[in-house]
Amino acid sequence: MTVKVFSEALGNYVEVPRPLNSIVSLDPAATEAIFMMGAGRLVKATDAFSYRPPEAKLVPKIGSYTHVDEDELRRHDPDIIFTSTGVQRELSNKLLKSGFNVYPVPVATSVGKILDNVIIIGEIIDKKKEARSLYLNMLSKINPLIGTIKQATRVYVELDLGGPITPGFPTHISDAINILGGINVFDDVDEAYFEPKAYQILERRPDLIIYEPKRGAKVDEAAVIERLKARGINIATSKIRITKGDFLAHMGPTFITEAMYWMQQAISSAN
Repeated sequence: MTVKVFSEALGNYVEVPRPLNSIVSLDPAATEAIFMMGAGRLVKATDAFSYRPPEAKLVPKIGSYTHVDEDELRRHDPDIIFTSTGVQRELSNKLLKSGFNVYPVPVATSVGKILDNVIIIGEIIDKKKEARSLYLNMLSKINPLIGTIKQATRVYVELDLGGPITPGFPTHISDAINILGGINVFDDVDEAYFEPKAYQILERRPDLIIYEPKRGAKVDEAAVIERLKARGINIATSKIRITKGDFLAHMGPTFITEAMYWMQQAISSAN
């Protein structure tokens, strides 16, 4: 038996077997959601960045965001492969042309989209009840945080993604800051992720700089200040908070259950 699930990214229906026996996830957010819905045993392989939850670290790693070992993929013979839209579009198209069954999960452009993606994934893997439960759990975490930042704190977020990248309007990070009651200084920019010019940061006068290093990197406040100064960014009045790597950039459920709480505390402490 198969069911048809519509994919907005593909503009077509994806046929999914019932029951599912084998999943390959090349999207860390999807991997986390699948495990949190209790279907981790079905995940036979993932990308190298799927390490949430801890159990996912034990699953064979056969690819990255843009490449995958197709021989290994065939060996695992997945019923469905989860990718994401955006940077994985080319990979998704390549796998489709190779005859694999692929479902590209939409990149989260808002906190709401993280919630929506749980429902989408839950339908595909036939974990509808678990998806509803996870959805409600995340929603219950969001509601107490709404508007808790009473001062309109201006926040500049910098992600070290091989270069200084900041989120614009159509991102889950910018949306989360707004939900909390803060202001992303680049919330007026249509581009999702981009490298800002020094003068653009300076003229927006952030009250708080949130710096996210590469995963595994250990960076202190003095090092962040020096990195900013080297680019001509000297904002003595801005406070600095440092996340662990791949924290705010992550688009899975724990962005809501963990990262948004960290952001609330970080922004509150800057007032």
